[in-house]
Amino acid sequence: MRHAFLIIAHNNWRQLKKLIQLLDCENHDIFVHIDKRAKGFDKSFFDDAVQSSDLSFFSKYKVYWGGFSIVQAEMLLFEEAAKRGYDYYHLLSGADLPLVSNSELDRFFSENSGYEFIQYDDEKLNNDPEIARRTRLYHFLQNYRRRFSVKALNSLFTFFERVLLVLQLLLRVNRTKSLDWQVKYGSQWVSISDALVNEILKNKEKITKTFSKTNCADELFVQTVAYNCGFKDKLYKNNGSTPDNMRFIDWERGSNGNPYTFTKQDLGLLMSCGKLFARKFSETADEEIINDISSELTGLR
Repeated sequence: MRHAFLIIAHNNWRQLKKLIQLLDCENHDIFVHIDKRAKGFDKSFFDDAVQSSDLSFFSKYKVYWGGFSIVQAEMLLFEEAAKRGYDYYHLLSGADLPLVSNSELDRFFSENSGYEFIQYDDEKLNNDPEIARRTRLYHFLQNYRRRFSVKALNSLFTFFERVLLVLQLLLRVNRTKSLDWQVKYGSQWVSISDALVNEILKNKEKITKTFSKTNCADELFVQTVAYNCGFKDKLYKNNGSTPDNMRFIDWERGSNGNPYTFTKQDLGLLMSCGKLFARKFSETADEEIINDISSELTGLR
């Protein structure tokens, strides 16, 4: 089977190189989008990162947290990889690492071919007011927040965004009433088939129209297309009833809306969790855990 690894990155270049090196394999190709705002990126640093994989870099979008620019960067990677055609496309962040060797990963997907590895969270979608507002309301200024070096300007856009949301709540706006898709929510990090990637690309215009004014649309658009376009019965469920993206992400120990950053004390937990990938890691927080996982998978540091 052939695999495409699609990576969204913006910093920690040594760590990104380690991730690329761990994925390097003759039936793996790697596509990386570097945030156009990123500082210190030097493509030549990655010249020796792969021996067998084809490695491609793109830097088309300035990527802002919560903005539609994340979806645009992901869509670009899907488009570029789909030109070549792969059995599976794995969406990763630069803060991720694999937890299994390439041979184990290849064997897993060969044994589970035909499934889509997507996480859904219907409970949070139905019970979390903030998540529900993402689907019903227009976030007109979402793509302009956090763009300015002057903090006061970002605060001003945030203020007006909240005013517009309150007005929509008062007016009982629900932009999904006439939508023929049922919007779904979950983790943006997925491993999906060529058929689903092509379905996403076929619906690119509709995705843009539906989600371009949505907060954190990256956590909605893949789930929504999969659920509504013939893939909901192909979701992988790992010994349970809940769809599983095979990523280990620790939200319980996280804070401020961010997942926990793993450290060297978590090595045993990570290597025994039964997942294929984990996030997140940071070379500035603890580079040793990154080297330890690399050593576990390759025998090298």
